[in-house]
Amino acid sequence: MANIKNNSASKQTQRRLLEAAGEVFAERGFHSATMKEITDRAEASLASINYHFSDKAELYAAVIRTMTVEAETMLPPKCSADEPATERFKRIVHNLAEQCLRRDKPRWQHVLIGREMAEPTGALEPFIRKVIRPINDSLAEVVAAITGRQTRDPVVGLIVASIVGQCVYHAHHTPHMAELHPQLGQALNVAQIAEHIATFSLAGVKAYRVRQ
Repeated sequence: MANIKNNSASKQTQRRLLEAAGEVFAERGFHSATMKEITDRAEASLASINYHFSDKAELYAAVIRTMTVEAETMLPPKCSADEPATERFKRIVHNLAEQCLRRDKPRWQHVLIGREMAEPTGALEPFIRKVIRPINDSLAEVVAAITGRQTRDPVVGLIVASIVGQCVYHAHHTPHMAELHPQLGQALNVAQIAEHIATFSLAGVKAYRVRQ
């Protein structure tokens, strides 16, 4: 029984360290964040980081790995081969937008990814490989099917980047949407935003159809 309690307490400490580290890394960046800030926020000892993660770099990598596992819900839903390309497109974009805008996701995750993109440490590579690339590939495939282009066509790449960019914009600016776009206020919910992005993007994609 004592071992079970010790294991449970150890896992709780590890979880608190991961959550506190994510917040501090997002606020201050990897290089400026200190171990003491993290352990103080996690209400843990400095020795606990060495025990669970060995050092700050490993702790940072563990935060990214945890985010990667959670972010796999963003991967495109499986679609039937018989489903029209336009319907597949809308389902993929809806899922991406809704997952990006989930209200239960800590905001520090968006901030941390933004920081890592601006100041790369290399730790984000698993996230890119396991989450971002599969999303981009699925979007490229369905956009190519609609437009009659090849998946490696630069136009397809630009379209995919534009779709993802809309989702990221709303994910990052939700707290300030009323200030940035007074006509919207706080009236839009996640489903409405997802529907707008899907409908708006599909119209844009169709404009790039190759004339036969």
